[in-house]
Amino acid sequence: MSLRYQLFFIFPIVLASLIGPDQVYAQKPDSAETHLERGLDLAHAGQLGGAETELRQATKLAPESSEAWSTLGTVLAMQKKLGESTEAFRKALKIDPGDLTARRYLAANLWQLHLYPEAKTNLLVILKSKPDDASAKLLFGMVSENMGDYATAARMLAAVPQEVGKQSESVAALARSYYHLQQREKARVTLTQLSTLTSAPQAAFLGAQIADEMQDYETARKLLTSVRSTFPDHAKLEYALATVEYHDGQFAQCQDILQSLLASGNKTAFTLNLLAWCDHKQGKKSDAVDALEEAIKLAPEEDIDYFDLIKMLVEQHSLPRALQVARRTTSVFPNSAVAFEWQGSVETAMSQFTDAIGSYNQAMQLDSSRPDALLGLAQAQSGAGMSKDANANFESGLTKFPKDTRFKVRYAALLLKQSEGGDASVDGRAEQLLRSALALDPSLAEAHYQLGNLALKQGRITEAQQHLEQVAKFDSNNAQGHFALSRVYRRLGRAEDAAREMKLYEELKGGDLQ
Repeated sequence: MSLRYQLFFIFPIVLASLIGPDQVYAQKPDSAETHLERGLDLAHAGQLGGAETELRQATKLAPESSEAWSTLGTVLAMQKKLGESTEAFRKALKIDPGDLTARRYLAANLWQLHLYPEAKTNLLVILKSKPDDASAKLLFGMVSENMGDYATAARMLAAVPQEVGKQSESVAALARSYYHLQQREKARVTLTQLSTLTSAPQAAFLGAQIADEMQDYETARKLLTSVRSTFPDHAKLEYALATVEYHDGQFAQCQDILQSLLASGNKTAFTLNLLAWCDHKQGKKSDAVDALEEAIKLAPEEDIDYFDLIKMLVEQHSLPRALQVARRTTSVFPNSAVAFEWQGSVETAMSQFTDAIGSYNQAMQLDSSRPDALLGLAQAQSGAGMSKDANANFESGLTKFPKDTRFKVRYAALLLKQSEGGDASVDGRAEQLLRSALALDPSLAEAHYQLGNLALKQGRITEAQQHLEQVAKFDSNNAQGHFALSRVYRRLGRAEDAAREMKLYEELKGGDLQ
């Protein structure tokens, strides 16, 4: 979860005079200095629009005045015109690179605009000149946390505890950094600071969200429970607590909280959606579907409940009904690429490949930037026997989405299937794709499975064993992986291990048939 914070630097306004601006400048000539001073007074009086007008005039009359540009940038930032403010500060710094105040404000703007690398560059300039600048360290910590540099974020934020302690968002950023660094106890201690803030209930709620996100459910539960009687929005807190229980796999406890909410009259689509997934996880298939249908009735304009219902029906192997819901969804949301992707996925699962191709093409027409539509189209074409078209779209996906491992793994699977049909020349290309996918994500069970089977086919038993054991590690419910590993162990003369893997395979396949 990415947090955005309000700008917490207070832009200083230097007052030209405490006398009203009209009295001060009645007899003064029209000059840049006059407009600058008038803009300062108007800003002090809270008349930011007028101040902006005066300061813009000052920059026109004195375009080489860094003070005029910096002051304009300040007033624009106070009006939340961050883009224009950023340009003004850039112009000020081009004239006077040594203005560290303008550079600090520029970095603050860049942070809020998600331009983290440029913000970092400016903060490094400040810290090189003023290593003990607490505000710069605080912001550098925030920027580093947003960039995923958690070690730097923790070091910078921990160095200015008084500054961090003033803002719940800063405390949360430090805690999240500690979690990412596997320093869970430090994260927990940091989150306890939230109870000392003036906005303790809201701060504790934020801390619980961080702990939940980092899978520290015990801490999340404690933080929420600690403000259960003081948090201003009872329904919001109870829903958050139910969410923590759900994420922790405590589905019965989650359901109890949600049922209490519903009984007290807090019936919302969000509550019903989470209740549906609790029912689904506990095997209450009919109740789960009914809850989602009720959520759709309550909020028919929200697409997430339709999508979740389709997903749930697919998981329940109720494909005909899933297709009915998918078609209803595309009818309600005819301009939604995601809706047509879901329809295409169900049609593919039902081997209705021609229909699926049409759905995915429609999704691509609505939004060609999404990888799922192109991937689904390639797979549907493969299922329809359109190998040439499928290969072309997989190749296109590799170019457009080079870090999406699904294109590599599923294209490799298609090539290996073509190899079984007599075209062994594609084995090398498939192997290269699978190894490339594992270089991006070593935990891809399907890539290990395909490489293991390929190695087994080519007589590289030791390599096959290594890959298939990784399948068991990363996806213990992969029945075919256990079957292939059983074959490898049998080839190695490990009869007991082979029998164990075959037993796991039979148990998993039996579960699929139920």
